[in-house]
Amino acid sequence: MRISNRKNILLLLVAATGLLPTVPSAAARSRFEPLLSGVIKIYATAQREDYAMPWQAGRAGSGTGTGFVIAKRRILTNAHVVSNARFLEVSRDGHPGRYLARVVFIAHDADLAALTVDDPSFFDGITPLDLAKAIPSLNDEVTVLGYPTGGDRISVTHGVVSRIDYSGYSHSGVDQHLVLQVDAAINPGNSGGPILFKERVVGLAFQGLAWADNIGYAIPLPVILHFLKDIEDGTYNGYPELGAFFMPARNNALRSSLGLPENESGVVLYTIDPFGAAAGILRVGDVLLEIDGHDIANDGNIALNGSQVLFAELLERKQWGDQVVFRVWRDKTATTLTVPLASPVDPFIFRNEYDHRPEYFLYAGLVFAPLSRDFLRTVGESKSDPNTQQLFYYTRYAKRDNLVTDRDQFVVMIRRLPHSVNTYTDDFLNGIVSQVNGQPVGTLKDVEAAFGAPRKGYHVVEFEGMKQTLVLDAAAADAASPTIMRRYGVPTPSHYHPSDEAGGRP
Repeated sequence: MRISNRKNILLLLVAATGLLPTVPSAAARSRFEPLLSGVIKIYATAQREDYAMPWQAGRAGSGTGTGFVIAKRRILTNAHVVSNARFLEVSRDGHPGRYLARVVFIAHDADLAALTVDDPSFFDGITPLDLAKAIPSLNDEVTVLGYPTGGDRISVTHGVVSRIDYSGYSHSGVDQHLVLQVDAAINPGNSGGPILFKERVVGLAFQGLAWADNIGYAIPLPVILHFLKDIEDGTYNGYPELGAFFMPARNNALRSSLGLPENESGVVLYTIDPFGAAAGILRVGDVLLEIDGHDIANDGNIALNGSQVLFAELLERKQWGDQVVFRVWRDKTATTLTVPLASPVDPFIFRNEYDHRPEYFLYAGLVFAPLSRDFLRTVGESKSDPNTQQLFYYTRYAKRDNLVTDRDQFVVMIRRLPHSVNTYTDDFLNGIVSQVNGQPVGTLKDVEAAFGAPRKGYHVVEFEGMKQTLVLDAAAADAASPTIMRRYGVPTPSHYHPSDEAGGRP
């Protein structure tokens, strides 16, 4: 869910794993013995893609995490434990050997994944962990089971719930959900470990603050239940996105300009995402007064299950295809509006990407690729270059400034493989392609198609915000392309996602 107000600033979080390791005492083992069999160590060999040279994969690496067995022979863990995995194994405490595992469902927007093991003997003697019916309260003591780095045996760690809040999930880089904060540090290895309250699962360890000691975060029960409910039909659809950005309705001048009565409270919408469910129903300037019968306070909070939470938390508990009812103040009148929570696929979210090869197209040594968050991590020293700064601007403001019309991607010229045919093209690097040979570019495939139709023997490439055009001799470029590919070890001139994946649900 990506609903925010102007004060809601995401913390800089690192995807870390686990709580400080503590070898369980004999008494602790005895207390949790029935549960330990269901806590699983995960061994992942992963390989991130190279978004600077998208035809080749990056170096493979290995790591460990934790998971736990739930019903239907599924192992619940974090998405970041198994993302980009090429090989997965699991083991049990006190049992020799490892078993091959595979991902059944993965939710990058919620940092959750469900694994299974095809060998049924792996589950012999395992007691699946039970999920609680509600999250714990502040100051309740919780227990974390897992396999933090530093040993092969299971650990038991205790902490206290210090905050229940709505915050960012670092795995996707853009999504916000409910989080459970505990007063314990997060360290590598225990990510995905169950957090228990009265021997039932209330959360799953997943990330920590980069600059703070003894602060850890867990994915709480409502997010876990949303994931499990979503996958019941065999498909993960992800969270519905309202796409409404708001500010508090506390300012008297603002309230007066809207004609908002003193006895009404709520939040004022200042941006409607064209790809959100609210598009065409809610408007800029609307004041959200109630959501499904819950009064919305001027700070955006509602009373839910005895706690004050951001109204988005009620949306968080909805599934794709559900609906929500708002009471809205519009044109100095209160009205009721129903919003179906089914929005079009949004290709301009710019989440961190996982589990697929990056797209690219190479012609005459010029490499074109869609603008992505992952590519921007590769720009390094060129961050001060005007073209690169424009890329950062587009990832943040393109929808707000209506720059996405007739586009499904922003195509960037990300690299030049030097050859005499493409000399003097460096000034166009990291530029956003607007047209090729007079044809508008809305996707990467449009670039490839347009290069098939030169104009009077030349290819002319135009870029957003530039008066200059890049010009290539078409015959020379065609002749040089195979030579350039061999010289730089590029196996194929292009790679595209399957059509059912392009811009798909998270």
